[in-house]
Amino acid sequence: MASLPKDLLICILCQLPVKPLLQFRSVSKSWRHLFDSPLFVDLHLKNSIGTGSNLALILQKDSELYSVELNLLNDPVELVHPLMCYSHRIQVLGSCNGLLCIANVAEDIAFWNPAIRQHKVLPFLPAEPNNNCGSSYLGARVYGFGYDSVHDDHKLVRISQFINLKNDGFVSKVKVYSLRENELRDSKDMPYVLCYTKKNGTLASGCLHWVVNRKFKFDDSDLIVAFDLTVESFREVPMPECAVEKFQIDVGVLGGCFCMVANYHDIRVDVWVMKEYGVKESWAKLFTVEQEVIFFGGTFTYLRPLAYSKSGEEVLLEQNHERLVWYDLRKKKIKNVNLGGLPAPFEAHICVGSLVPAEVNREDNEKQQNLGAEKIKSKKRDDFLSKGFKLVL
Repeated sequence: MASLPKDLLICILCQLPVKPLLQFRSVSKSWRHLFDSPLFVDLHLKNSIGTGSNLALILQKDSELYSVELNLLNDPVELVHPLMCYSHRIQVLGSCNGLLCIANVAEDIAFWNPAIRQHKVLPFLPAEPNNNCGSSYLGARVYGFGYDSVHDDHKLVRISQFINLKNDGFVSKVKVYSLRENELRDSKDMPYVLCYTKKNGTLASGCLHWVVNRKFKFDDSDLIVAFDLTVESFREVPMPECAVEKFQIDVGVLGGCFCMVANYHDIRVDVWVMKEYGVKESWAKLFTVEQEVIFFGGTFTYLRPLAYSKSGEEVLLEQNHERLVWYDLRKKKIKNVNLGGLPAPFEAHICVGSLVPAEVNREDNEKQQNLGAEKIKSKKRDDFLSKGFKLVL
């Protein structure tokens, strides 16, 4: 193994799951240094995302979290998360680069990598009063978690929506927590009303997405808005040309692409995929699930695509927070996923296995501030490739 070219060895190691890498890490200091290096962490993450490997389903039920390997669909394994639950539910606010953002009823929030069992509890995020509307009340509070690739920063976005019933007015306050800066800052208010008061943001293409309306009484058609994590501003996402019938909008991610679910209640569900993010003409209807196809003793009120199968011929769906099913794109048929001990009801989240730390290396942070993100990345890559590692099995 030691005689293998360095680049070839690194290429092989980047394709392994996290568990064997953690075992190899204890072999020697050079191996530990290799696996802890930011460049290897980045290469391993990009390989996993690019190949769709090392993916897990995180199932959330009350105060418990379970993991299921996506390529095996094995029985759920309970995870020991780092937050106290006080006999109440744990909430997954988002998943990004192998990190889960979780919160408890006391509003303790943590960034947690379950693969390497590392976490960071965030400083308390105070709930600001709304001073603009004296008679308003807090109607909703939602979160979104994602990654700003330009500044190499994981960010948590919080939207607090205040409603004034006297004049149907609203104010949607936005705050952003930066992991790199370890600070909570104000952002510009969101000029929309949330359609789903308990739906957290969906991450795709560096943006967090919510279904919204321009008016509190929902007189207008619903929209999809995106919060760009780099410039920290909102913009509307162009919608596909759908049928004229009334439908309910939901959003998701499938195979790395932003998708929209159009639910025509008791009739069908259409799943649309945006093949080129932000381009209206790139919307394509991937498939339609008719009510009679998925009818198992009741109607479906919620249907969300999660992932493609290895062959790409099937899509894994979450139905009514109660079960998982495969939808065959060619045969247009449904088959049930039988998992022993599947908790129900549940919420499912996709999480990639990674070596990404939950804490920021402050030394690297200072270097990045002084030299700039691109210069630092280039320097790390050159330093990494110029060093030799004594690799011992």
